[in-house]
Amino acid sequence: MAADWWKTALVAMPLLLSTLASCAQQTPKATMPAAAAQTEQPSSPQPAERPAAPSPSSAVEPTSRQNFDGFADEPALKDVFFAPDRADIVGEQATTMRANARWLLSRWLIQNLHDLVLVEGHTDNKGTRDDQLAVAELRAQAVASFLRAMNVPASQLWAVSYGAERPVCTDKSDACAARNRRVHFRIKRQ
Repeated sequence: MAADWWKTALVAMPLLLSTLASCAQQTPKATMPAAAAQTEQPSSPQPAERPAAPSPSSAVEPTSRQNFDGFADEPALKDVFFAPDRADIVGEQATTMRANARWLLSRWLIQNLHDLVLVEGHTDNKGTRDDQLAVAELRAQAVASFLRAMNVPASQLWAVSYGAERPVCTDKSDACAARNRRVHFRIKRQ
């Protein structure tokens, strides 16, 4: 009996899909808040106004081109890679993120070291500069959200989007572009 759950799921799936489809048709677009409409249709992403200086006491906020002196690469934190025009963390990249979160938490909880973490979003050179910055920012925010969900303190995370400005590879190959679609971590010891 327990092995037949999939049969029930197959029978219920068309009903669920038709219910969801009818709900989507009944929702009037005019009642959608302006903020939700902007979130739904990112056809021409506009860079948001950014704070003058990053504030470690606030939630993870994108930062403008600030002076990030004191931040250094940390070999223990591994880069996270993404598919073209994507910002979702799946498969092997989720495993990498869990390992990064464990390393950060061990420093904060066990060693009582409260490092600041710069979460750098990067992308390949395809698309417009604005598109590159927008995708890189989404990647940085997705990684920061993942870390927060793993109990890394938001007050220690700063997110920044570099777009295609800082490539690790400059060849015109797909393999090179894949190496540039990443989030990189730098830390500042407190």
